[in-house]
Amino acid sequence: MATSQDNACLRCQAESKKDTLGRQDCVVVWGECNHSFHHCCMSLWIKQNNRCPLCQQEWSIQRMGK
Repeated sequence: MATSQDNACLRCQAESKKDTLGRQDCVVVWGECNHSFHHCCMSLWIKQNNRCPLCQQEWSIQRMGK
């Protein structure tokens, strides 16, 4: 399983994912809980649930990067 140091999204388990427009790789975001996801995956998730998909802690972005 991926850790906060990996660039893999824990939600979709992909190494890279196209953004919703398909033009560039989606950046990785780390929550305060240190779980990492693609920003494009979490943007869709947050619309329905403002909690980490893994630990259910309230989602708050700690940092972003590739």
